[in-house]
Amino acid sequence: MKSAGRLWRSLVTTLSFVAFGIGGTLMSAVLMPLLMLVPGTTAVRRARARTVIGFCFRLLVRMLVDSGCMRLETEGVDRLTKKHGTLVLANHPTYIDVVVLISLMPQANCVVKGALWRNPFYWGIVRAAGYVNNDSPEDVINACAESLRSGETLLLFPEGTRTAPGQALRFQRGAAHVALKAGTAVTPALIACDPPTLTKGAPWWLAPDRPFTFSVDVHPAIATSDAAAASSTAIGARHLTDTLENYFSRELRPYGYA
Repeated sequence: MKSAGRLWRSLVTTLSFVAFGIGGTLMSAVLMPLLMLVPGTTAVRRARARTVIGFCFRLLVRMLVDSGCMRLETEGVDRLTKKHGTLVLANHPTYIDVVVLISLMPQANCVVKGALWRNPFYWGIVRAAGYVNNDSPEDVINACAESLRSGETLLLFPEGTRTAPGQALRFQRGAAHVALKAGTAVTPALIACDPPTLTKGAPWWLAPDRPFTFSVDVHPAIATSDAAAASSTAIGARHLTDTLENYFSRELRPYGYA
């Protein structure tokens, strides 16, 4: 019975990824270009695109939950969009971190790999949504800071890539530079997945022995004023990165992080 349940969850997971790929292709090739033809300012068009993306991500999350593959637990998610110009930083343990978080804050901006801007499945989506292209590190920081100053919620993963289970967190300094340049506090979103699923190096199509619990715990904002008062931006960014890395590591230790 246990193996039958795992087979079912593996099948649903596979179908979810297939649907994600097919849906992304159709959205890029058909839906997003049609949305761009509807009159409106650039901001209005981006908001439309993000609304559609958020809706699709909510459907995917609902599919995983209703099928018995996943349990979703959230705490403090009202903080994700509590005020304009919110910088949300999250750890990155699984493939679906972006999907879950964007389903909770569909109008958020985020940084995507430059390769996705050229990917036949997703290029139309990321362009229509106005997400930030990470091809140029300096341009990324400026674009992210401008996004926050314009009042958008911005989602960043300071690790830069998924962290393997049990691996210590290692934050890059880009997120800290964004926070300091925009002059904004940082809202931590702590993600945990038990048992570890859809992780780095693991086969995405193989479900765990039991349904996995995906939890998002959003903590109160962390001020960046001390780092901003440093003698240089580089020193301030290093200080803030260390502070955030230590904070996430401490809070995630009960979930098995080093």
